[in-house]
Amino acid sequence: MRKIFALMLLLALCIPAMATDLPDMTGNWSGVMDFVGFDKNTAWLPNETVSYWPGEEYSLTISEQQGRTFSGTMVPGLSPLTVQVVLGVLCSENESISMVDENAYWWGDVISPTEIELNYQKVNMEGMVVGGGTFKKV
Repeated sequence: MRKIFALMLLLALCIPAMATDLPDMTGNWSGVMDFVGFDKNTAWLPNETVSYWPGEEYSLTISEQQGRTFSGTMVPGLSPLTVQVVLGVLCSENESISMVDENAYWWGDVISPTEIELNYQKVNMEGMVVGGGTFKKV
């Protein structure tokens, strides 16, 4: 009987610890992204080129979170007047993030309650861009 009680007590203590709490995504996040892009032959870029943009600062504001879903805005530091609406969802294990803005896809991981890693992907008729970086809650 004592062993059964000890097992039940152990399970009662361990099961809540195994459940992952939803991270609070709301607030202001600041990050630095590194990008690489390919521009196709267009009127404004007559040659197909690969360009690198390291160290671009971004601000992410998550204004609302309902369960695993959230919404907010993303603002690039080089274009502070360019405000993109972002929608996101935490995956079922509450550690992976999938997001979309008005032009591209974002995905990443929750590293800690105050740090996330995000990746970026955009493909259109003019070319393609991919990037990645780390954001910290401010």
